[in-house]
Parts: sequence; C-alpha cells; structure tokens
Amino acid sequence: MPRKWTEDEAAGWLTSDAATEMLDLPRRIAASIVATEGGAATVADIASGPGTFLKIFLDMFPESTGIWHDASETMRVTAQTALAQYGPRISWVFGDMYNISASGLPTGLDVVMTSRATHHLTSGELATFYAEVCQLVRPKGWIINLDHAYLGDRWDATFRSARKIVLPKRESGDADSGHRHERPAPSIADHTDALAKAGITTVQTAWQAYYTFLLLARKP
Repeated sequence: MPRKWTEDEAAGWLTSDAATEMLDLPRRIAASIVATEGGAATVADIASGPGTFLKIFLDMFPESTGIWHDASETMRVTAQTALAQYGPRISWVFGDMYNISASGLPTGLDVVMTSRATHHLTSGELATFYAEVCQLVRPKGWIINLDHAYLGDRWDATFRSARKIVLPKRESGDADSGHRHERPAPSIADHTDALAKAGITTVQTAWQAYYTFLLLARKP
C-alpha cells in the first residue's frame, strides 16, 4: 500500500491542480449519461477531495442526496466551503479508499463514483476496490471512475509530454505538490479486468484525453 498523503500534501495538490477545467466535460458527460438512464437519487463520491465531481451530480439531479467520502480533513474543509449551498443534501463520511467496507457507507446507492484516486492502486488493490464498491451499488446502479491510466511503453511518455504543452502548470506528481506516484498507474484494461472479477462486464469508456479516461460500469 502506498504511503498516505499528509495534510500538507493535500493542500499542495489543491493549489497545483491544472486539470480542473479540462475535466469539467467528462464529469458532465458522466452525469448526462446517468440522466438518460433514469437519473440518480443517491450518489456517493469516493476520495471526493474538494467535491467537484459530486457537485456536478447534485446540480444535474436537484432532488438527489450525496455522500462525500475522503480521508483528508483539509479536503473536507475545502469541500464544505465549495458545497455549502447544498446543505443537508450532503452527508460527510471520513474513510479510506483502501478499506471502503470499514467506512460505514450505505448500500443500495444509485451511483458510486471516484476521480483521480485509483491510479495509486496495484492491480490487486484495484480488484478489492471495485469489489467493495460493487457491494454499495444497487442492481442496475452505476460505478463511475474518472482517472489516469498507464498507456504502455509506446504512448505513455508521449501523451504526458503533449499534455504539458496544453496544461503547462503541472498537476499531480509535482515535486512541489508532494503528490508522489510510486508505480505506473493501472491500465484501462486493468480496470475492466478488475470490474469483471467483481461480476461487472457492462463497461464503457465514455471519454479520454491524453492518459485520463472516464469509465462507466453498470451493475447487473
């Protein structure tokens, strides 16, 4: 298991994130796809950070309730400011994405999503993550992941270099942010394989830019 972030590292990530605007589109794509399939009344955002993804869903589904889930007090303070307008529609749950089952999250959720977190996991940890998330989602519910992927030796370095031309202020992985990557991220195939082990084979990549992708999965 990778070393956990300190609160200083979480604060550094918040100030060095260069991809917020780019990722607004895939977040909205995810919400729009769920909307076409009947919408969502209950949404949980794992490793939610500042709550940006959760906000998109709360806006798209004004009758919905959301669960913010993260292990960082710094992120909680930031998210509570950013999401103050939603008041009692949000529940706040401290928990570790490496042990979701210990967080006390409810089951029967319409959507469980996460963004830019699972790229820290090994293939075994990724399988455990999806297996635990699957237990939270109702039948026909959604598992949504917006994250970075390893593209293989041929393309990974090229895409990362190209991204810096468009987003020159570096995001996660910077020395000044303290956000370390101790191993290559899982590939998209690693994600689909881990979901298949959890019994979920209805999976689609809805968006990709450089090495960042949006994956939507539907529980049977």
